[in-house]
Amino acid sequence: MKMTAETRGNVARVALMVVVYLIFASRIPSYYSTAGVAALLDSAVLAGIIAIGVGLTMIAGEMDLSVGSMAAFAGILSVKFYAFGMIPSFLMVIAVCAVIGVVQGYCIYRLNISSMVFTIGTLIALRGLTLVISQEKTALIPFDIIAQTDILSKKFFVFSIPSVVLLVLVLAVNFFSRRTLWGREVFAIGGGRSEARAAGVSMKRPIIMIFAFSAALAGLAGALMSIKTGSASPLGFEAVLLEAVTACLIGGIALSGGRGSILGILIGLFTIRFLVSGIAALGAPFWMQSLATGALLIFVIIAEAVIRYIMRRRRFVLAAKAAA
Repeated sequence: MKMTAETRGNVARVALMVVVYLIFASRIPSYYSTAGVAALLDSAVLAGIIAIGVGLTMIAGEMDLSVGSMAAFAGILSVKFYAFGMIPSFLMVIAVCAVIGVVQGYCIYRLNISSMVFTIGTLIALRGLTLVISQEKTALIPFDIIAQTDILSKKFFVFSIPSVVLLVLVLAVNFFSRRTLWGREVFAIGGGRSEARAAGVSMKRPIIMIFAFSAALAGLAGALMSIKTGSASPLGFEAVLLEAVTACLIGGIALSGGRGSILGILIGLFTIRFLVSGIAALGAPFWMQSLATGALLIFVIIAEAVIRYIMRRRRFVLAAKAAA
């Protein structure tokens, strides 16, 4: 059976991910130990959950830049709501963040404004709100009940509850984006707004939906990490947006929209995690991690551009021969 262009792309990305993993596994024995694999999975949870939401906005031709502030806001709320219990805390935080996302998506749709411009505003506003509700202090779960959070760190072979949540979300959102009408609408508006409108696709529903998803997932990620550690900083999660967007780009999500997959995001995410964790384990300076990640992203972008150019030339030549 002939593979689609997306499948071929994901196969190439998996090959790159495996190569990166093997390079470091050959020098770092812990990379293939149970504890090492578990640590790698856990390190991917925060950026991974957020990348799913950011990836959906990118597929739709939009961008949510507020996810770092949303995660910090959710972290503070989750610690403050923890008195109601762990599960109620998660549910309340996700609900609050989803409502903010709905309002954000509606405003972007209604005002017909650039999502990058609008979400810069919400990024700043949410960070300020987080500082206000936290009184500019780190929020802590009371010591007498903090032991309840140990379940989030407990390992089941190489998996923990947060890493299982990440993998389940990838499968669920991938199914949603590929097999449901709403998911296909997201790809349609990202591939071409004019064509989507001509086909009768609503702009309002998918735009509101993707920003609600992005906000809810950022809230979940922030709450998970904060409750797991027992504390939340109002200035936390500032760098997570960069890693999430990089994972999306390496995973094949197009900035122009309409192309990519959630499974590709997972591949891009673990490629970055294998690279960054490996460099850190070898004792390299911190700037080396940023340099290597940037170099990897540039390599992937250039390689994909070259491959697309070759494929276009090949189709042109074949079409010319057929016409002759």
